[in-house]
Amino acid sequence: MINIIPEEIDYTPVPRMKRLTIELSRKMVAPVSDLLMGLEAGAVSEVQRDNERPLIHAYFKEKTNIREIIIAVKEFSTLFDKNAGSLLFTTRYIDQSDWEGWKSYLKPVRASRRIVIRPPWEKHYKAEQQTRVVEINPATAFGTGHHETTRICISYLDEIIQESPGCSVLDVGCGSGILGICSVKLGATVSFCADIDFDATKETISNSAKNATSDKVKVWCGSVDCTRKKFDVIVSNISKDILISIKDSLRERLLPQGHLIMSGILEDEKREIADIYENSGYGMVSAKTDGNWAGMLFRLKKSAEPTK
Repeated sequence: MINIIPEEIDYTPVPRMKRLTIELSRKMVAPVSDLLMGLEAGAVSEVQRDNERPLIHAYFKEKTNIREIIIAVKEFSTLFDKNAGSLLFTTRYIDQSDWEGWKSYLKPVRASRRIVIRPPWEKHYKAEQQTRVVEINPATAFGTGHHETTRICISYLDEIIQESPGCSVLDVGCGSGILGICSVKLGATVSFCADIDFDATKETISNSAKNATSDKVKVWCGSVDCTRKKFDVIVSNISKDILISIKDSLRERLLPQGHLIMSGILEDEKREIADIYENSGYGMVSAKTDGNWAGMLFRLKKSAEPTK
């Protein structure tokens, strides 16, 4: 008799993650992506599709209660879009190995002439001369340098700080802290970062420490009204409705002839925002677009008084 020894089988369970896919309108992509990062998504990716609504893929730990995430997204979305009920949700499990493979798509990205953003696993990235490298973990709050609106803001910061080194910067809605950190790397004397999300401020503190900018990046949890200081530059990469609601608060915290950078808006919303701000004491200097997204640069008018 021949004894056949069965092949040893590895019964160790394969680590899995949950992927939540949301089909939604274009104007909801940025705020919902931001929310998902705040809800501890491992990462969020966006898929633009011709003649179809875009998709968001959000990756969560296997134990995450996806039902609670979906409820939070629905409730949050109604604040921005009366048609938020049209969001479509699908979920699936993916192997941890698939997640590790997904990380390979996140490479260092040049966000401006002098700034490159890299994820922490790209340790061997060799920066060109005169390039500042900022490390941001995509498993954090919104802002990794891969989104168009973030790159627009960084490109404006690069241009302004090169002309005015030593300026002060206020980042309203700081998310991961990427804009405040980049400001200091580019030559700002100090960068104040504010966000109403406590988790975002924690991530800003953590990311600032990783980039050795903690001495110049100051962080607080709260709205723009938490400080009465005035700044040379204010940058805000948030949704259109919030930008409209805080226009007066931003003006009160901008030094005479100071610069205001804003993004987080769709290209077809640009004219509406420009009209509102120009009637509120600002003069538009320029606008930039990247894909379907837009950003604008304003300066205070000499009187800085809103049009009656």
